[in-house]
Amino acid sequence: MHEDGALFGDPRPLPQRPTPSAGETLPDWQIDRLRKGLDALGLVAMGERQALIEELAGRSVASLRDLTIVEARTIDEKLSARRTTTEASTGSAWDNRDEETWIDRL
Repeated sequence: MHEDGALFGDPRPLPQRPTPSAGETLPDWQIDRLRKGLDALGLVAMGERQALIEELAGRSVASLRDLTIVEARTIDEKLSARRTTTEASTGSAWDNRDEETWIDRL
């Protein structure tokens, strides 16, 4: 009986995922999403916005474009979590929804 090396021997190497280059910038949609997240928290002053981004990134950031894609994704998730926490304390999810539903149009 023939033994398959992938099952019984050394594992076959997994294909490598391409890693983004260091010079890769954030897409515009991701920057817009971060800005909307900051707006939703009521942060309008640039100093407040930058301070929160730097706190969540864990480093000094001159612009949103300085963030890596992974950092931006992590910050977006943290902004969403903060927004959810803030909304929970000020009203229900129904009261704080962004868009109209079919019930609103009746």
